[in-house]
Amino acid sequence: MNAEATAPTTAGSEELPTIELVCPMPGFAGNRRFVLVRMDDSGVLYSLRSLDNPDLRFLVISPNPFFPDYEPEIDDATLAMLATDETAELLVLLIVTAPGSITEATANLLAPIVVDTATRRAVQTVLTGSDLPVRAPLVSA
Repeated sequence: MNAEATAPTTAGSEELPTIELVCPMPGFAGNRRFVLVRMDDSGVLYSLRSLDNPDLRFLVISPNPFFPDYEPEIDDATLAMLATDETAELLVLLIVTAPGSITEATANLLAPIVVDTATRRAVQTVLTGSDLPVRAPLVSA
């Protein structure tokens, strides 16, 4: 099933809802509760901040501004983990690695974070059978 890849709507001054990962991301076993915080006025860049470890955060983006043709196939196992079959309620986020300037920034297209906006349950899933890159450049060189 295809998931909609739309931008999050979390505003900076509102109380931030908790997003709970149904299983932790690899390497971050003790971190399941996060909040999504907008980092710029245009709503392009977000921080996924751990409530379990104040020093842990991930830069994330909605795919649309950078990868408009990105349409991940969310498998039935992922939908079952989220306890949903409503793909219209899913928000797809990409983890960004930004080692220096924007020209060096990359996004992980192979393993997006999928959030059920109705329940705020989430999971990072690997798109099996896909040849999408783990490090796709955000901007052309």
